[in-house]
Amino acid sequence: MENLLTDETKMFQQMMHRFCEKEIKPVAGEIDEKEEYPSEILGKLAEMGVGGIIAPEQYGGSGLGWVGACIAMEELSRVSSAVALAAGATSFYFAYPILVAGSEEQKEKYVTAAAYGEKTGTLALTEAGCGPDIAKIQTTAEVKGDSLVLKGSKMSVTNADNVDYILVFARMINDGQPGDYILVVVDSKSPGITLRKVPKMGMSAVSTCEIDFNEVEAPKGAVISSGTECFDLITNAIDCFRLVFGAVGLGIMQGAFEEALTYSQSRVAFGKPICSFQAVGFYLADMFKMSRIARNMIYQAAFKADQGLDISLDAQVAKLFASESCMWVADRALQIHGGYGFSIEYPISRFFREARLMEVGEGTSETLKETILVKLGIPT
Repeated sequence: MENLLTDETKMFQQMMHRFCEKEIKPVAGEIDEKEEYPSEILGKLAEMGVGGIIAPEQYGGSGLGWVGACIAMEELSRVSSAVALAAGATSFYFAYPILVAGSEEQKEKYVTAAAYGEKTGTLALTEAGCGPDIAKIQTTAEVKGDSLVLKGSKMSVTNADNVDYILVFARMINDGQPGDYILVVVDSKSPGITLRKVPKMGMSAVSTCEIDFNEVEAPKGAVISSGTECFDLITNAIDCFRLVFGAVGLGIMQGAFEEALTYSQSRVAFGKPICSFQAVGFYLADMFKMSRIARNMIYQAAFKADQGLDISLDAQVAKLFASESCMWVADRALQIHGGYGFSIEYPISRFFREARLMEVGEGTSETLKETILVKLGIPT
């Protein structure tokens, strides 16, 4: 991985590591327990350039690309994946599709504001009736005068109750029937929007919401993309989202490993640290092995993405391996803690709960395996 980092990205990695150790790690457990939105931390991250990590300098970004994005997500998730997801909602889910397909005016309005931390956003994509098959979405947009009127429901929307804008994936109504796909920016405070926070077992400092759109109006000028290009934009964006989500899993994995290593070096049984026992030592070696492999896979894919190359297969494989490895590492790290691992007083319990999302978020392991088979030309 090291040979893929420039001097600039290495400096960014060091800066992120120091910030996470000083500003986030000491309060990570508290904000999770209190379900406290980390607005102050996110403001500081915006000042560091995380809000515009993939955006070029002309739009206020740092231009560090997907390698920089993965660095940010890994380092943040090593101490708090909730903070990582809150930051990533604006940087990736909201700003990236606009950066790819928006007009210059839209990029100046939305991407620049996101990069400077002046505005926040998220993406409303998934629906209860379609799951990963986004072609079957039911949310609609219909032209009425100078506006579009949206109707429908979305689920699993990250941080929707704390953002300024929601990027909505819908279908245009043509002659009374659903037609072209459309991506449109909606003000989160628009009349007709109803939010419900979904209680979760982990990452409680950032919300996951269900949203109902009941005759919600958006100006025609807020349309980012439409038609076949819109659907292609979303499917390609999902590859990148899965890549950075894999980096979140990598960060959780690293955090769990560090907790297990520290605990096993300090916990003494039968006159010696438990890391000296082969059973524990082998777990630690396997944890290190899995994190090293996952890191290489993720950053190789990120490097390809920054070169403008197709990463569809790379992203699926990297996310699949990172997420499943993350769950295994977190489980074994908890086991190393023994009975203490079941106590919420130890950070490992939080890492364990956070790790469970990795195998279901941004494509379940089963969905990713199906996708990989299709890429290999194997009928399913």
